[in-house]
Amino acid sequence: MESWHGLADFLSSMQYWSDIQNTLAGAGEFRSAAPLYKPPYLDGDRLVIPRGPGNAEDSDGYTDYSILDSDDYFSIRSSGRSRGNLYADSPESWFGMFRDAAKHFLAREVALTTRLRVQGKRLELVTRRWKSLGLAPSWTEVAQPNPGGFVDSKTYFRSDEPSRFYITVNPDTATSFILDLNWRELNSTFSEGIPGIEHVPLPNFTS
Repeated sequence: MESWHGLADFLSSMQYWSDIQNTLAGAGEFRSAAPLYKPPYLDGDRLVIPRGPGNAEDSDGYTDYSILDSDDYFSIRSSGRSRGNLYADSPESWFGMFRDAAKHFLAREVALTTRLRVQGKRLELVTRRWKSLGLAPSWTEVAQPNPGGFVDSKTYFRSDEPSRFYITVNPDTATSFILDLNWRELNSTFSEGIPGIEHVPLPNFTS
């Protein structure tokens, strides 16, 4: 389980956001059913993240996510249907450590989506705070093909900890700031301003 370091904190974070979504839905302030995801579970070398009622299949399609341990990196994968076309196990981003893959997924696919679905209140898109700042301190980039073979790609890595790296399909410097947050900072930052958040306690985190 060493390779899955951070899993307990990720599971606690996913439950925290499900509680937020259920609280919003109960108050009529969530623009969909809740929760967005069911509890993730390990299936061999893959962490499956099942869709919840808030992400049910509809006329636009559906997306299923997982995080795959590929020995050299952890990749966030998606399968689903879009505009009538099926796609399976498509890699979206790659990370040197599971906890970084998990933080990226939590911020992008769970927390930001939740903020966008709050009814009657326009909440800040948190990642815009970092969009114009380039990379976070101690992060560096190098141009090289990604594991999928796309040539015009960049790898971002910590210069003081090169085993920590990430690669996204599109250039994404804001993620470096996300990965530098600990779990408590990550969850509290992205939950700022959500109505009723004071009634949803933050979990205890290991880091």
